[in-house]
Parts: sequence; C-alpha cells; structure tokens
Amino acid sequence: MRDNVSFMQIVGEWLHQQLFRKRLMTPFGITLLLLLAMGSGFLVGKDLFLIPFAFSGLLLGVIAVYICLFKPYYGFYLISIFSIFVFYPNHLIGSDVLPLSTGLEILILFVFLGSYLNRVGQPGRTRTLIKTIISIALLINTTSTILQVLNPNVIGVDVWFPTIKRWLVFIMVYIAAYRIIDTPRKFRFFVKFWIIAAFIISLYGCFQQWFGYLPMEMRYIMSVPGQFELLYQGGQLRKFSFLSDVVSFGVLAGTMAVFTLILAIYERKYRRKIIMGFMIIFMLLGMAYSGTRTTTIILPAGIAMYGFLTIKNKTTIITLFSCIILGMILMFAPINSSPTLNRMRTTFDSKDESLNLRERNRHYIQPYLHAHPFGGGLGTTGLLGLKYYPYHPLANFPTDSGLLRIGLESGWVGLIIWIFFNLAILWQGINYYFRMGTQEYKIYLAAILATLFPIMVTQYSQETIGQIPGAIFFFSVLSLMKRLMEWDQLYYAPTRQNK
Repeated sequence: MRDNVSFMQIVGEWLHQQLFRKRLMTPFGITLLLLLAMGSGFLVGKDLFLIPFAFSGLLLGVIAVYICLFKPYYGFYLISIFSIFVFYPNHLIGSDVLPLSTGLEILILFVFLGSYLNRVGQPGRTRTLIKTIISIALLINTTSTILQVLNPNVIGVDVWFPTIKRWLVFIMVYIAAYRIIDTPRKFRFFVKFWIIAAFIISLYGCFQQWFGYLPMEMRYIMSVPGQFELLYQGGQLRKFSFLSDVVSFGVLAGTMAVFTLILAIYERKYRRKIIMGFMIIFMLLGMAYSGTRTTTIILPAGIAMYGFLTIKNKTTIITLFSCIILGMILMFAPINSSPTLNRMRTTFDSKDESLNLRERNRHYIQPYLHAHPFGGGLGTTGLLGLKYYPYHPLANFPTDSGLLRIGLESGWVGLIIWIFFNLAILWQGINYYFRMGTQEYKIYLAAILATLFPIMVTQYSQETIGQIPGAIFFFSVLSLMKRLMEWDQLYYAPTRQNK
C-alpha cells in the first residue's frame, strides 16, 4: 500500500510540475501542444470537428480528476462549482443529452479518495465522526436502502442501483468535507463560498424574471412534455436559474437567505452587514420567483429555530418581531398586481384546489402505507414508477412530498428511520450549541440549524433533501457541525480550565 501511495505521489508531483509550475513550457509540454494542434487541424479538415471538442472535454476531465485526487481541497470547491452549473449546459443545448451529473458523481468519488490519500495530522482524525448520532443515523438509513434490493414488490435493480449510488455519493461528501475543512480558516471560506454562490444563483434567477428566459432555455422548457404547463402558474413562468428545477432553486435560495441573515445579525462590520443584507434581498426574491409555495415556510421556520436557540438575546426578539411584521405585510397588504406575491399567498389558502388534491391523495394512499411496512420498492411512485414498473399499484401516483414518497417506497419502517435521521441532526446540533463556549462557533451552528430545519419541514410537501447543489451544502454542514465542536473543545476548553 505504501508503494502504491508513493507512486501516486510521484506521478502527481510530476503532473503538477508540468501543468502548474512550468505551465507546459517544457519539451514534454511543447510536444504535447504541437501534437494536439496538428491533430485537431487534421480532424477539422476532415469534417470531424466533434472529435477535437470531445478530446478537449476529455483533457479537462483529466485535469479535473487530477485536482480532485491530488489537491482535494481545491477539488472540493471544483465539485461545488460544477454542481451549480451541472444542469445549465443541457438548458442551453435544449435537451438532456449530456450526462454531466454522472461526471459530478465521479469527481466526488475522486475527492473522497483524495481526502484519504492526502490526510494530515489534523484534529479529529481518529474516527470520531463515525461515533456521532448523525453518522449512526446515516448508517442505519444506508443499510435500510441497501436492503430494499430484497423488496419482493419490484423486479430488477433499475432504480435501486442509481438510488443507492446517489446516497453513497452524499455520504462521500459528508466524510470528505469533514476531512478537508479541517481548520477554522477553511470553514470561514466555506461559509463565504456558499453565500456568494447562493447570491449568484439567485441573481440569475432574478435576471430570468426581469428579462425573461433565454431563447435556448425556452427551447429546453418546450422540449420536455408538460414542463411549460408546470412552470406557467399565476400568469407567469416560474424560474429555476442554473439549477434543474424550480423546487431546487427556491429551497436553496430561501435557506441560504436564512443562513446569511443569521450571520448578518452578528456581523460587526457595518459594510459587510450592508453587503450581506443586499445579498439576502436577492435570495428572497429568487425564492419568490421560483414560484414554489413550499418555500414560504422557510423563513418563518428558520427564524423559529433561531429564536429557540437564542430566545434570551435582545437581538432575537427584534428579529422575530421584524419577521412577523414583514410576513403580515406580504400576506395582507392590499397589493394584488404581483403574480409572484399572489402565488405566495395561496400557500395557506384552504380553497386552493391543488392543495386539496394533494391532501385527498394522501388520505387515499394511507391504507397502502399501513399495509406495507417495507413499502412498494424504490422508484415505484410517480413518473419514475410508470417508466420502470408500470405494473405496480404505485406507478404514476403523485406523491408531491418527500416524506410520503419515502413512506410509500420504503414503508413506514423506512419512514421512521428517515424521521430518526432528521431528529438526529437536530439533537446533535442543539446539543452542541448549548455545550459550546466559543461565540463565533455558536453563531455558525445557529445559522446551520436555522438552515437545516426548514429543509426538513419542506419535506412535507416537496422532495427537498438530495437535490443538487443543495445536497453538497447539506451533507457538508452535517459533518462540519462536529468540526465546530472539536475546535471549541480544542481552543476554548483549555482556556476555560485555566480560568
């Protein structure tokens, strides 16, 4: 094993020297570039121009794999940026022809391997992460998902394999983030990166709202059967920014607005506070323009969690009061000319037919849920079930809910396991918060909990956990909560003992 690691380190150092230090200004680099130029010219002359493009993509892929494997810290942010734009090329092409999500999963695998091969003596390296209740819940959930391959209600592994593969990828993110973000400085950069990323995503969503979809994006919308009807609500098209769908966009923009708001409350520098407030406005606008009514609950749920943690603070009372006033203005102000605002107001409208239809569907399917403790099998509901298991009684059933889908596909046993996973996150985070002594880390943890709790709440009406790129942030902060606790014990506990 040591010989293999040494060989990989030698190869990695040589490639790094050729590509980054000498920038290919070596006999090897010049020869390689000449061969590529001559080969590309020859292929274009033969009307085989697609081959140079494919080869260029392959070369970029090799560079990306190298970064992820030998520079996992940079690779981690490479996959984070890639996850933001992974769906956008298909939007511009007008069809889902590029399997970029598979490429993202491969890069995550290499980041995970790179985080293991390039470990250093950072605190928390001694397998303490696996002992947390979140890790235990993840392990139980993974075991339950793997055992679904034995479910007698489905034949084959057409959906089971992609499901377990995606879940294992998220676990890799969970572990890799813990290994890579191993200092407070790196964590601060992680926070800044995701705030800026969410702002850029929201800003583009606002651009789509104010100036309309690009012609290529409209072709993409029209190419998917039923997509236009789904997006056109209340007299306007819902927006999805760079992401795959309006739900992913709305939930990411809304939750990151809460995350940024909590940090802005405690920001001491006035200039930064103003900038963060500016970003929050665009995030909230992006959330509203997504037209996802479920996101209306995100801000109240996030502020409620923040209030629970810090109810004794004067700032918390002011924040709660301000949010209540803002909510009342949005819900009851005599402004009826805004389609976006009108759609938000229908969130709690008991006369809304779509909401009543979902409620009737839940009651209709409850007997099946009660009678199948291990569910009907993964991927048997909705359009996915109609495609792979058209014979199944759940095929084409619209769950419209992450919790209902889990209950139907994995049974009430799987639903209990999933609820335990959610409760484990809250228990560990709240426990850490009240045990911490470092104010900075307590603020970060409060912001994380106020971000994760609304995501859990929105599962009642949408599938909100596991969507890219939000899943990268979600599973990263699950393990980074443990890092914050370790840093508090490492830096604060000795000072407390000396006192």
